[in-house]
Amino acid sequence: MALAACLAGDAAAQLASPTARSAALAVSFTARARGYEAAFFNPANLGLSDRPPLSLGLAGISAYIDNNALSYGQLADIYGDFLDVQEKSALLAEVRGAPDETLQLDFDLGGGVLGLSIGRFSAGLLTLAGGELDVSAEALELLLFGNDGEDGSGKDFATEGTGGQAWHASAAYLSYGQPFTIPALDHMGMRFSVGATLRVGAAHGYLTLRDVGSLLTAEPLAIDAKAEKFSSSATDIGRLWGLDLGLAMEWDRLVAGLVVKNAFADILWSAESFAVSLYAVRSDFEGSTTTDETFLFDELDAEDQERLEAYLDTVNPPKQLRLGAMYQLTPKLSLSADFLELIGGRLKARWDHTAAAGAEFVPLSAIPLRAGLATDFSRVAVTGGFGLYLQAIHLDFAIGRWGLLQGDGLELALTFSLWPRDWGR
Repeated sequence: MALAACLAGDAAAQLASPTARSAALAVSFTARARGYEAAFFNPANLGLSDRPPLSLGLAGISAYIDNNALSYGQLADIYGDFLDVQEKSALLAEVRGAPDETLQLDFDLGGGVLGLSIGRFSAGLLTLAGGELDVSAEALELLLFGNDGEDGSGKDFATEGTGGQAWHASAAYLSYGQPFTIPALDHMGMRFSVGATLRVGAAHGYLTLRDVGSLLTAEPLAIDAKAEKFSSSATDIGRLWGLDLGLAMEWDRLVAGLVVKNAFADILWSAESFAVSLYAVRSDFEGSTTTDETFLFDELDAEDQERLEAYLDTVNPPKQLRLGAMYQLTPKLSLSADFLELIGGRLKARWDHTAAAGAEFVPLSAIPLRAGLATDFSRVAVTGGFGLYLQAIHLDFAIGRWGLLQGDGLELALTFSLWPRDWGR
């Protein structure tokens, strides 16, 4: 509970689905993205023949929360209600059945700043951040049952493994897509494109808090709690850059794409902008002591400075492989599918791997309807949304339930953009 309270004020958004269209289609968007949206999903799409001459993303907001173990009904029971022993045991069993026997909470809340595409070029500004909280099964058992434990006989609790992180950054980006042909395939009507998105920006905040060996013993009854926090002490704490590389192919009504997000990326942290806080509580029947110490980087000894610098070197942007395809089944109905795999980076984006599919149906040109499904092969997401289009003005909305079958989550997204009136989407 203390860890969650410390993290909540510093976490913001990673903006995993920067447009409501992508969120409504369960992010099966690698081959669909056009215009300014292509810079986020596959910059090679800027070189496709159906790219719009101009597009402008003016505003967008998304909110997302997800956990890997507890369903919405179980979470609703926790809030403002009394839980009997059976209900507590059921909650604990769900967490023990989760990967690493850990309750993981991921959350993001963000908004698009500005996105512009002109022909094969796209540029803009974005803000992104993210956060996660991990609670070990032993820590959750202690919270639910106290030091008596689930069986009521009393036990020792070691809560190491509980912790979390939060971060925030902003960046400017520039994208370009270049079409090309392969002579041996040209007679089949296949067209290709390569593209890249370059991002440069600044990190504004980072915090990590972790249990470093807390122990509560039953005989004798005593608690020895220890936690460590690395946190930024300034608003400009590092420089970041990232390069996405993409490939796209169009053939008749089929479009396919491959992109490596953050194929080359790094954050050059300023270690001098960080502080280390140490918390300790020792309590038994003879008394208790509490310590709370914070040291700026310059106040640390050489060994601790090196340890902090080594840790920051491991905090990198997420690297992700995306494969996707879209098929225009009829003029009014299109289908898409994506596969996403996280291949590196500590600041990870939602699920480590995702298979997703989506459909867009346009019964009226002013009201496109969308739906999507996604899974990480243990959880399932169901998404949907619609658009309201008035000539060049496009307003898109999306809602999704993420984590069904194991855990649960909710996403909402809304975007406002401008597109050419004579461009068919």
